[in-house]
Amino acid sequence: MEFDIDVSGDDLFSRDYTICIADRDSIIRGFKFSPELVRIMNSRYGQGAYRYGRSKKGRVQLKVRVYRVVIYHLFRSLKPKSSLSLRICRDFDGKEHDIESNLRYLLGEKLGCNLENIAFMKLEDSNAHRYAYLMRKDEKNKLKTYTKITLQEIEEFIKKE
Repeated sequence: MEFDIDVSGDDLFSRDYTICIADRDSIIRGFKFSPELVRIMNSRYGQGAYRYGRSKKGRVQLKVRVYRVVIYHLFRSLKPKSSLSLRICRDFDGKEHDIESNLRYLLGEKLGCNLENIAFMKLEDSNAHRYAYLMRKDEKNKLKTYTKITLQEIEEFIKKE
């Protein structure tokens, strides 16, 4: 199965930032960051609760890690049984190697998926690109494409041990 991964929004820790995975047919899953989730995560980051330093570099590392964790949970909700090929939009320029290696671990080792190919590119004509935007603009959360991911499920991967 081939999936595209894209986001919509200015910053991962901004209101209504959305991460979406979609195939070319009809499988679409997305997660929208609520204002409450963003507020709590920003507060806990400021308190030093996460394993990333309170610096510009540490904040970028945290954002990339949260991005990968959300992608993991989106695929976990699908329970994929076949091999996966991923086309990922270049939303975190310069972090492609980190994203790829972590997704190979999370999707390959933890979910048991065979990742055949991971490619980073500009995605303009894809369902992931379109639905990420639609989900971000969906103020009443009426689309049926959302996956519920709790703060605890995200923090499981980012909290200090």
